Amino acid sequence: MAELKPTPEMIEKFKKGRATLKASPTLLDDSIDKLSAGAQEPAKKFRDLMLSDEEDMAKFHVAATAIKTGLAEDVMKELEAHRAEVIRILDLPAGPA
Repeated sequence: MAELKPTPEMIEKFKKGRATLKASPTLLDDSIDKLSAGAQEPAKKFRDLMLSDEEDMAKFHVAATAIKTGLAEDVMKELEAHRAEVIRILDLPAGPA
């Protein structure tokens, strides 16, 4: 996997999306509720990571990767579709998966 090197524009867009979520923490609940039971737990962990105060993008990426470790392929596919929805809702940079 390539090293994560976000641009200043990506970082700014991420911070705006995070601020939007922090202002309305239930914003992603409807999207998460549509997921299978197996995908809801990691999706909530991703949401909680977004709501955290972690500012170091490398540490954030490591935490996000840890959430995905060991998940079944069908759950990963479902989370990838959910990720696209989150990117749309929060207007986040797409970045690496």
